[in-house]
Amino acid sequence: MQSVSGHGFTLCASRVVSNINNYKRFISLEQSLAPWLRRSRFFGFDGQSVRFIDSSRGQRAATWHMTVRSKSEPAVVDISSQNVVTPSHAFVDGILGVPQQHGEKESPAGTSDLIFMGTGTSEGVPRVSCLTHTSKRCPVCWGATKLGNRNRRRNTSLLVRYAAADGIKRNILIDAGKFFYHSALQWFPHYGVRNLDAVIITHSHADAVGGLDDLRDWTNNVQKTIPIYVTRRDIEVMSKSHYYLVDPSVITKGTAVSNLDWKLITEESFDVHGLKVTPLPVWHGPGYRSLGFRFGKVCYISDVSEIPEATYPLLENCDLLILDALRPDRSSTTHFGLPQALEEVRKIRPQRTLFTGMMHTMEHDEINTYLEKVGREEGLNLQLSFDGLRIPVTL
Repeated sequence: MQSVSGHGFTLCASRVVSNINNYKRFISLEQSLAPWLRRSRFFGFDGQSVRFIDSSRGQRAATWHMTVRSKSEPAVVDISSQNVVTPSHAFVDGILGVPQQHGEKESPAGTSDLIFMGTGTSEGVPRVSCLTHTSKRCPVCWGATKLGNRNRRRNTSLLVRYAAADGIKRNILIDAGKFFYHSALQWFPHYGVRNLDAVIITHSHADAVGGLDDLRDWTNNVQKTIPIYVTRRDIEVMSKSHYYLVDPSVITKGTAVSNLDWKLITEESFDVHGLKVTPLPVWHGPGYRSLGFRFGKVCYISDVSEIPEATYPLLENCDLLILDALRPDRSSTTHFGLPQALEEVRKIRPQRTLFTGMMHTMEHDEINTYLEKVGREEGLNLQLSFDGLRIPVTL
């Protein structure tokens, strides 16, 4: 996807257009845009940019630049008023991905995939407070409003597309947080994902379980039920926060909520559609237990402040480590910062490391430049992950 510089209104046209290179095509596009934009008086179009009289700004002309996502939706972005944030600016979320036939190619038969559904903190990136600040501009959050910008991050979540022995790819989701439905809107169509074969829960915070209610779309329209693998301590929490999902007998008759098949797990290995999953117990703040998971030679730890000594043997011979790294300077009470995460990488020595769970102080390109330097000096393969990243793996 081609990125667009600037900030402000980011809109998706509903009409799919592969190229816009003349006035006639622009008129077709114009009809599918928001009503307020159609009411604006057309001023000029040169194939790349459009000039409108924006009524919300009196008679001052606004410049709108157009970009086209290959075989997908065009977008229009206001790049005027570079230095001033005004109430007329807005950020519209939820850019849909392209269908599978136009998107990423399927991995070869027998190859599994990891798809990063989200790589951000509980609040996500961008922050509303940064976009509404009138005297200070957050470069990461405003950058995240651009189409295709890798600083756009939703709650940490990983989709494991496991190539099972029967030849069917099983979609196993790790965590369904507050932003899960938005992630699914973007990445499920893009990668041709329809059903959910299982959900595994790391812990019972809202950024891990806040989207369980949205699974009703699947159990109402795609499949009868979804197995949810969860510890007893976490389901006890959810019996209060999501009581109607844990005990559907309390719901009003005729109400269609998520139909979930709760499966209790311990800290011992368990099987999901033939895939061996090994819990990686960690601390997520003092006295709060969370789980990472190992499948094959992939180790995933999204929420961690300390790794117990007993967990390190489970991390041996790790090809890919996906590890929590909240901020560039220091750790918090509940999360590794990048310095501590790097120390853990040096101890574990995986073949490759991808960091996840980043807040808005972690600028993607800047941090990756730093990680590349560290990696060269120390013989490590280090990168930040990003939402929508797909990695073929053998499980």
